[in-house]
Amino acid sequence: MEKVLARDVISFIEEFAPPDLAIEGDNTGLQVGGDLEKPVKKIGVALDPSLKVIKRTVDEGVDFLFTHHPLLKDGVKNFEGIIYEKLKKLISKDIILYSAHTNLDICEGGLNDALAELYNLKDVKYLYENGLGRVGIYEGDLEEILDITERYICKNPTVINSEVVKNRDILKVAVLSGYGLSQKNIEYVSKVADVYISGDLTHHARILAEDLNLCVIDGGHYGTEVYGLKYFSNYLKELGVEVITLDF
Repeated sequence: MEKVLARDVISFIEEFAPPDLAIEGDNTGLQVGGDLEKPVKKIGVALDPSLKVIKRTVDEGVDFLFTHHPLLKDGVKNFEGIIYEKLKKLISKDIILYSAHTNLDICEGGLNDALAELYNLKDVKYLYENGLGRVGIYEGDLEEILDITERYICKNPTVINSEVVKNRDILKVAVLSGYGLSQKNIEYVSKVADVYISGDLTHHARILAEDLNLCVIDGGHYGTEVYGLKYFSNYLKELGVEVITLDF
């Protein structure tokens, strides 16, 4: 069997989720790693490069770690504490860490398309011009949408304004994986959809959704992203290398 090198894994990922799809300023791509000619025997997939995940990466003998969320963000200026511990473990074991963030949300077949497919949306379009999110028609009622959410995304989603769409059997539904329930998002989506499924609803965004009569389903940041990551993990198996998941 021909060896699969680290650069082959990266090329395979980038063919699926091209880096140039990422929104400006997003930290996507190679996070930690030097030798891209090293053979890869086991790939680990996780939502977050948490210390717990990295410890499991070491314990499981993973040599290529893929995460959706990047290692560094929000202007980290020094490497101490938890960041230092993560880097020390990765570097000491020569583990490559690669992240595909908003490009994996945006790309065809990515996390948002996975959600649109889960809810069987029709006439699907981008929610935002930059490719984030999807919006389409759901032929059914809110109870059916909630059943799908509880089975595949989150057992106890927060639901706002369910009465607004009560007794309707055709709904315009927007989905956005991860953090999509900010006030700015709520205001925009209220103009283009009846129901909005995303994660990380804040107090003020909840009040705004109530004021704008938008039905919101908060399935959580984790649930709305991990659903699509499960399918992406299966895609990586096409490389012929062992693939394991580490935080889902």
